[in-house]
Amino acid sequence: MKIKKFTKTRNNLYKLTLEDDSTILVHEELILKKEMLLTKEIDEDTINDIDRLNNNLNAYDLAIKYISSRYHSIHEVRSYLKNKEVDSEVIEETINKMKDQHYLDDKVYTKAYISDQMNFTNNGPYKIRRNLEDVYVKDSIIDEFLIVFDESVEKDRLEKLIPKYVKTIRNKSYSMMKNKVVEHFSDLGYSKGIIISLLDKIEYDDTDIYQKEYEKTKRKLSHKYSGEELEFKVKQSLYQKGFRT
Repeated sequence: MKIKKFTKTRNNLYKLTLEDDSTILVHEELILKKEMLLTKEIDEDTINDIDRLNNNLNAYDLAIKYISSRYHSIHEVRSYLKNKEVDSEVIEETINKMKDQHYLDDKVYTKAYISDQMNFTNNGPYKIRRNLEDVYVKDSIIDEFLIVFDESVEKDRLEKLIPKYVKTIRNKSYSMMKNKVVEHFSDLGYSKGIIISLLDKIEYDDTDIYQKEYEKTKRKLSHKYSGEELEFKVKQSLYQKGFRT
């Protein structure tokens, strides 16, 4: 059928006015693929399949825009298209097309993700693994690339990170400081065994901290207690804060 007019609308769509004055929306890529600008014609098969073809191309455009800011896993792209209410069959066709074009590859994604995490964050290997598992990267792929974050790398990072973090919690008892460090770096995905082994090498004297806490607590409680009861209440409070002196 002859095309009388091409009108650009939105989202890479053109409105075609046909010789019978009917109109139809066609994706730009489909116009180029079918050489409609040259032939000024659209065949009956294309007209019959236009909705499906447009949906496929629109889903593809959505996915390409989604990965333009940063690389994503296959699962993330699938979830994104699903949230955009794209038909499940169209989603799988789009995913397969992008995989064939090497726009989607969980191995490439995983390798890049681990590199970024190691270079730009303080996250440890277990947190990195959890994050990759959350976007449904296969364990075999994670194992293949996370091997770069071995125990020696973990120790080297913690040897630099732990002293810096300890400086931020200098007002804690030794026991409380140790608990905070283990909790903090465990949450970041490091091995508790390695954290504790390195903590044992940290020099940390809480004598002055104890004395300051003792005096502050005694002043506070002296309004309610006195004598042996006051001393007992002060030491009880300090014990709860991890002081054992």
